[in-house]
Amino acid sequence: MSPLAPVADPAARLAFLADADHAAVLAEAVAVRARGGVPVVGDERWPADLRAAQREHAVVQLHRLAARDPDLAARVGWAAFTSGSTSRPRVVLRTDDSWRAGHPHVAAWLGLAPGEAMLTAVHPVSSMALHATAWCAATGHRLAVSPHARLTAADLTGPAALNATPSQLTDALDLLDDGAPSTLRVALVGGDRLPAGARERAAAHGLRTVHYYGAAEASFVAVDLDGSGLRPLPGVELEVAEPDVLADADGPRTGVLRVASPQLAVPDDSRLASGAPRWDAEGRLTTGDRVTWDPAAGILTVHGRADEVVLTAGATVSAADVEAELAAVAGADGRPVAAGVLVLGVPDPRLGQRVAAAVEPAPGVAPEDALAALQAAARARLSPAARPRRWVAVGRLERTGSGKIRRVTPPELRP
Repeated sequence: MSPLAPVADPAARLAFLADADHAAVLAEAVAVRARGGVPVVGDERWPADLRAAQREHAVVQLHRLAARDPDLAARVGWAAFTSGSTSRPRVVLRTDDSWRAGHPHVAAWLGLAPGEAMLTAVHPVSSMALHATAWCAATGHRLAVSPHARLTAADLTGPAALNATPSQLTDALDLLDDGAPSTLRVALVGGDRLPAGARERAAAHGLRTVHYYGAAEASFVAVDLDGSGLRPLPGVELEVAEPDVLADADGPRTGVLRVASPQLAVPDDSRLASGAPRWDAEGRLTTGDRVTWDPAAGILTVHGRADEVVLTAGATVSAADVEAELAAVAGADGRPVAAGVLVLGVPDPRLGQRVAAAVEPAPGVAPEDALAALQAAARARLSPAARPRRWVAVGRLERTGSGKIRRVTPPELRP
């Protein structure tokens, strides 16, 4: 599609879409883009005030871009939302070229034959779903959309590929372990890490796993094709900002990740939770994720959000690391005992913060059994500072449209 000429009101190109029929919403997004419009897919579950605020946010962002760079504003083709795991979702403007830069990589990873289908398990509001939609439209592959909040056995027959988050991969593996028939050959899984044993479980069912780390503003940053670790894609340059300690130029560095890539979104004036600008003057993105980057080995390890740490009794505890350790705890059947784990710091007059864990038991697992298994694992696997001092079981942890657990304190942990 050739670039559009600037128009008097660039926001007139925005088309706001939201409906419980997710397949229809994504199909309409493709139609809007084909007509030269910019689809903005929201979440039909958002309250009216949030829907109105997000519409206004998208309009303001495109107007600001048009004021400083009308040619770039005319090339905006999609508007995606961040997950909103720690705050309200933020709109991200994407050009067609920024997404197309990642398309050849996806095609090579998946190896689909012409006309085969990809099943997307994430909500249409997620940039993952929108990218999958754009990729299928560009390559001629079919897009399959689950009509359910969680995958069912019926979803697994027909498509050759699965586009999912780590938790949705676990749902699919549980179905496969229970004997569900499947035509899936490959799973494209976006997240900072896979659940422990997930790659091996998938391989036992003939399902190849492509694990990648990315972001709404950066698409695909690094990929792990075989379990050897995340490696940056060609053309992606990584830098560690604010390193914890000084290191040799070629040695591992731990700090906040900064990315340069042809896949980046349109820079804006947004800021990280720390107040620092998300984009620098050269157009590089600071993701807000804390990582270890080893340039000699070419391996990227993601530790979670830099602001998701608990400061307790002088120790710094990574909530994401504790969550990953606990989420890997399995029962006698080999399946995780928890469907989700959220680790937070709650105020403590003596410690400053106390590590607390909210646990959503896996289906069929009694809450007391899930807590007992996780508490035993914490004693065996975690340092004393990292062990949760308070535990609660919850019916369901709140999630974003992409299936991530939202970092909001559940009522059971509030004072």
